Amino acid sequence: MSKSSIILFSIRLLLYFSVIILIFIHPGVAVSFDRIGIIQWFIIIPAMIIIAFIPESHFKMRFKRIASLALILILSLVAGVSVFGAIQFLAAGFISFMLTSLLFNRPPLYAKFAKITILEPFFLAWVCLRLLSLSRSGEDIAGQSFALTQFILVWTAVVFLLHCVVIYLCLYPKSQAKILNEGLVFLFSVLAISFILVAVLPPDFVRNAIMNNLRSEKIPPIIKSSNDRGLPTRDGGRGRRTLPRNQNGRQQELRGLSEHEWPGRGGSGSDNRQYMVKIVASQKEPVYMGNIFRGKLDPAEGFIISTDEQLNNLAQQRFFITWSDSEHEYTIGREIQEVFSLSTLQQKYFPYRPVSIDPTILNEDSGPLRYIHQVVSNMHVNDPLMLIHAPSRPFSTFEKFILDQYLEITLDESDREMFSEWLNNALQDWKNNSEEIILNDRYLNDIFYGKYDYEFTGIKLPRNEYLDIIIALLVSFSKYQYNLNPDDDHSIEAIKNFLFNSAEGDCVEFSNTLALLGRLAGIPSRVVTGYIAAESLQTPAHLRGIEALQAQIPVLRQFAFSDLFMVTNLHSHSWTQFYIPDYGWLDFEATAFSLPPEGMGDFNNWDVVIPLLDENKTFSQIKKFPWRAVGRTSIILVIAAIVCAYALRYIRELVLYFNVRRGGRRGARSLYLLLLARLAADGQPIKPASKTAHEYSEQIAVSNRTNGSEQRAIGPMVRNKEQGIVDIMANTLHLKTFADIYSEIRWRQFNNPAEIDQRFKILCNEYDKILVLRKRGLHHVIKRIFSLRGLAYL
Repeated sequence: MSKSSIILFSIRLLLYFSVIILIFIHPGVAVSFDRIGIIQWFIIIPAMIIIAFIPESHFKMRFKRIASLALILILSLVAGVSVFGAIQFLAAGFISFMLTSLLFNRPPLYAKFAKITILEPFFLAWVCLRLLSLSRSGEDIAGQSFALTQFILVWTAVVFLLHCVVIYLCLYPKSQAKILNEGLVFLFSVLAISFILVAVLPPDFVRNAIMNNLRSEKIPPIIKSSNDRGLPTRDGGRGRRTLPRNQNGRQQELRGLSEHEWPGRGGSGSDNRQYMVKIVASQKEPVYMGNIFRGKLDPAEGFIISTDEQLNNLAQQRFFITWSDSEHEYTIGREIQEVFSLSTLQQKYFPYRPVSIDPTILNEDSGPLRYIHQVVSNMHVNDPLMLIHAPSRPFSTFEKFILDQYLEITLDESDREMFSEWLNNALQDWKNNSEEIILNDRYLNDIFYGKYDYEFTGIKLPRNEYLDIIIALLVSFSKYQYNLNPDDDHSIEAIKNFLFNSAEGDCVEFSNTLALLGRLAGIPSRVVTGYIAAESLQTPAHLRGIEALQAQIPVLRQFAFSDLFMVTNLHSHSWTQFYIPDYGWLDFEATAFSLPPEGMGDFNNWDVVIPLLDENKTFSQIKKFPWRAVGRTSIILVIAAIVCAYALRYIRELVLYFNVRRGGRRGARSLYLLLLARLAADGQPIKPASKTAHEYSEQIAVSNRTNGSEQRAIGPMVRNKEQGIVDIMANTLHLKTFADIYSEIRWRQFNNPAEIDQRFKILCNEYDKILVLRKRGLHHVIKRIFSLRGLAYL
């Protein structure tokens, strides 16, 4: 292994690490590198690069492949990845291994594929540009990363050019090109990249300054609907029972507050007003959007955050690329749903279970509603209580293993006895009085006997044992009062006080109590905290607020009004998730059967406050990177270039063909150029300008002898190999004859013009024989039709 190869290899590896390390030091982006990502990007890829680089004199290719495969399998077992994850490891390792092999230790049979490596620089440049686009995630982040962003802008061009040089020197280690020519190529590349940076990137791409024309507005004014017919039209009643509502409260008003006076995360609630937090767009509702999953049960603190639950990390991460879930998903009763949020909060909230989460987008013209979150989830779209008649089965051994922490009950013995006794009484009451309760509750009657049949039929339908227990617990809350409580206490003492003393609480007490009792009954449970978007929570004030914001904010106009839901700070919520075999984790509303709140305890009596966007403010002209426009333009340019290239090839060949018909020296010259173009399309080497026709025929002869020896070596891979070798030898002979006759016509002085015509006919005859003996097979014909190698002779 030469010193130059070692230097080039080291530079290539350093360029790779320089780009991926930028991801960690940039404050505007946090990649969701889990254990699988770390192993893939920082262990497998570098290891495959190093293994592939080892000279074959020290490590044979077959041993390299065995070692690489063994390493990937071992790492897959250590990481505990699924089949999809193992395939991901294999793909990353294979690509890294093959690219490095093609650059530094390429076998002769694969030499023609080496030019694939020219795509490497574009990948690293794309990573840098992606960092640039994410560096504008906020003024605070932009301020921290201003110098770094400028560095990345320059480093993008440097990495691309250096990587191009490394690839070029690896592909052509014995290039005879002069240093001046290589310098001109490098200079041309610098100019091309500079032009792209100037023409494509906005002039203030790395700046994020915002100038505001501040306006003081202390008293939120009342906003009237702009719809002359009153409230906007809306489809209602689409979802299941969610939070309790009091329809007999005071008249609720919609108020507006200047965006410059907006109280951050949504106000303290001390002024008896609810402040808008986000606008959610979804075709299904209710949408339970969680960001904290509490699964571990502490004997004193109650349900605490599960540190090993991946979902707890997703809300805070700022993704570099779209996050995708590779875990097993249940599909019964679930549908893939897209949920859009225009939010005042940077952290993400997502329905269970997220399939993909897009990077957060900074919206520039919507005041405090600055962040766009888009998530695709595999949501259970119906009321889970409707599964009451679904078949039930016991938990499998594997399910018990993976759900162990959600079945664990770490309670003091006295507390456990108290909760168990309450649970047994609730289940016994349900068993004794369920039919009466169902008949007296129209909602349960819908669930058990059908929406339009409210009379007990007397037919005993089978019940899912898990849903039967859950409904029994929900019904047991029918004498408990729902009321707002600013203190989010998850402790066991708070649950005991709620269950045995006060009988009053908000969603925190209800959800934690339901999860604890369900777990005591043998159902895996956890508590989720986040926000809820539901039709039943949209009062006239909320609808007027949506109408006003949709008229002002362009991004909201792409959604139907009936699919938009306002979420306020008082829609922050806590609910219970139970794991049901064959259905996975499902959301259950613990407050569904509680006594409704009264007076100002019902937050639907509180005025709704939305931001008033300042129409006079001036934003810096910061544009999102025009990925679609650049991509569309690039595709058009590439297609146009390809069309022009093929037009140039075939028009040139057509011109040469008509020149051949004239005969003489000019016809011979045209026939020679036509032959060179067709040989190039057939895969033969390009003739250097310095070589004569005779020297080029000798070069082809050497190349054909090499191909013949390879065909003998690979034997069974070549159909009718003996005939193929004979064709190669005949083709070489005719090419030499053609070169001799062509040289004679071009340079010999003929006394008789008829003699030139005679030699020209022989030249045409040899030309036809050469074309007849070209490579056979449909794939070679297609290759000749679409090849552009003949343009090298322009």
